[in-house]
Amino acid sequence: MTPLILWTFAIAAVTAIACSLCGVFLVIKREAFVSEGLSHAVLPGIILAFLVIPDRSSPWLVIAAGLSGLVMVWLTQLITATGRVEKDAALGIVFSGLFSVGIIASSLKLKKVHFHAHCIIDGNLSFAPLQPFEVGGVYLGPKAFVTMMLMLAVLILFITVFYKEMKLASFDEVSARMFGFRPRLLHSCWLALVSMTAVAAFETAGTVLVVALMIAPPAAANLLSSRLSRMLMISPILAVAGALGGTAAGIGLEISPAGPICAAAGLIFVAALFASKESPFFRHRKPDIEGPGSRA
Repeated sequence: MTPLILWTFAIAAVTAIACSLCGVFLVIKREAFVSEGLSHAVLPGIILAFLVIPDRSSPWLVIAAGLSGLVMVWLTQLITATGRVEKDAALGIVFSGLFSVGIIASSLKLKKVHFHAHCIIDGNLSFAPLQPFEVGGVYLGPKAFVTMMLMLAVLILFITVFYKEMKLASFDEVSARMFGFRPRLLHSCWLALVSMTAVAAFETAGTVLVVALMIAPPAAANLLSSRLSRMLMISPILAVAGALGGTAAGIGLEISPAGPICAAAGLIFVAALFASKESPFFRHRKPDIEGPGSRA
């Protein structure tokens, strides 16, 4: 196995772990559709930042994308607060509008720049290992791998520091306020990190794969365990299994690994669905004595 293939597997694995961790709290809060919205709404932020700083490697692109994601969340909450539009409908309107703005801006302003929407939608995992990351002439690995490792480290640090607050805010926002927490601010910060993670993975994985990795593994983990701590462990394991299996299939079939990884993630979810206690095949089992209130 060549180093190029090994790096492809490594990039797929670390991307899968980061995206799956992002999705756990979205699935718990029944906001899975937010991942789809964020994956599209960040485009205008990237385009505007690139017009100001024409450097695709600039960290300001990721920061601008995170801010664009927060704009989507704010606009969605603003429309929902009217009481006349449901949250999912408001989200669909906002993210499609922002995405169209990004598409128009890229078509008009970036005609001569190799920075197009199809790169964000499709991704290019097979060629990600070819872009080196060097510091002082020292090769540290592919740029995509280093970027995703940094994002993963930030996500793990955030979850570790704010685990209790995020757990309480996810299951009982009223109690979180009573204890003096600020659940909405915390959730907004988390969505900003989710936006940045999605942008970091866009060029490598594409929006379709990012959404699949943010939803399928956490949803499967939620079927297999009712504890948040276990979900945070099971979800990355399932995501890595799907990423490695899909990458191997893509290499074997000589196609982009993105499609096979999405298919593998879907198959793992179906397997978890049939293996869970809620499955019709296991209705004879006794209910979990811990109950939903025991999540920890």
